[in-house]
Amino acid sequence: MRLLSLLLLAAATLLAAAVAGVRAGPEMPQAASVAGMGAGPGVPQAAAAAGMGAGTQVPKAAAAAGGLAGSGVPQAAAAAGMGAGTQVPQAAAAGVLAGPGVPKAAAAAAGGPAAKLSPDFYSQTCPRAERIIAEVVQSKQMANPTTAAGMLRVFFHDCFVTGCDASVLIAPTRFAKSEKDAEINHSLPGDAFDAVVRSKLALELECPGVVSCADVLALASRVLVTMTGGPRYPVPLGRKDSLSSSPTAPDVELPHSNFTVGRILELFLAKGFTVQEMVALSGAHTLGFAHCQEFASRIYNYRDKTGKPAPFDPTMNPGYAKGLQAACKEYLKDPTIAAFNDVMTPGKFDNMYYVNIERGLGLLSTDEDMWSDLRTRPLVERYAANNTAFFDDFARAMEKLSMYGVKTGADGEIRRRCDAYNDGPTTV
Repeated sequence: MRLLSLLLLAAATLLAAAVAGVRAGPEMPQAASVAGMGAGPGVPQAAAAAGMGAGTQVPKAAAAAGGLAGSGVPQAAAAAGMGAGTQVPQAAAAGVLAGPGVPKAAAAAAGGPAAKLSPDFYSQTCPRAERIIAEVVQSKQMANPTTAAGMLRVFFHDCFVTGCDASVLIAPTRFAKSEKDAEINHSLPGDAFDAVVRSKLALELECPGVVSCADVLALASRVLVTMTGGPRYPVPLGRKDSLSSSPTAPDVELPHSNFTVGRILELFLAKGFTVQEMVALSGAHTLGFAHCQEFASRIYNYRDKTGKPAPFDPTMNPGYAKGLQAACKEYLKDPTIAAFNDVMTPGKFDNMYYVNIERGLGLLSTDEDMWSDLRTRPLVERYAANNTAFFDDFARAMEKLSMYGVKTGADGEIRRRCDAYNDGPTTV
């Protein structure tokens, strides 16, 4: 049932997007009409990139976002995690951000002591660190094409709560809870955690006790962005790992899928980020998927602000909404059924997420809100029209995010294991 639903979702939504009337803009590009519809008896490439939630019987060609690792993925499915055109070396740049690191003013706004971090921090103590991390996460992405989206989500959930300090990686014990216990973190993908753990193990063999888990997470995120076709950006290094992990902070500090854009902006502005940076970082949704329960209110029993019922949210492309209704009809019985955030190019890091929003193909209510809100709509239009502008702004925003609230010196440690403190947690 799960595989059938996923296939229906991939076929129905892509077909709807290709043939239905759109809200604005020219016709869908030819590539969009065939995106994900790979030949052969296996799962289409789009379905392979969708992945599933935690649980049993995860299809081989669908990457296991719930943490199942090791199952083989056909080459066609693995390719869904790559950018279009020639193969992108996983540690290679798809678009280098020129210039020095984060300006001091920007770093200060994001809570990061820029002067203490440097891109060549490990040049003497662990010169192969970046290559080791790249090799591990590249392999993981090829085997499980949803790893990139999962890593970006874990990275954001880490940095936005107490800063980029690997606090989200701490596993709870019977003695102490952690950020993983927060409800909003229950669905964080196991593949991303597995990639970080594997990277750390490889690093400990090469240079034990040198590279922090926070730096592993930051570098792994950059590798996977470039691997799927996105921009390369500087990642200053030298972060320490946290000495605490709060089980309550994530539910308070992180944006939720049912938040209004106004509320999300409040969260970003409070942490020193601009409206532009919020919209640019939202472009990470060009990868990955959302479970049907996260957008069910838009396609079932919909009521507008006056309470008037409608078949679905009228801001949605009608064909797209009907395709989602058909594919998600069993979501209450099987909560792992999911849909691509970007139905057109789900495995490629590009600006199609914004194009979709313009055309009524945004999946979540927050997508539609960015089109409706006058503060964010001009930026959506800018990024939809100019992929280079999106890449440039995303790169700068990611660099700034990676510096938010970093720990240095005695404020942190270099964990031997990413899921556990060296000597126990400090009091939260």
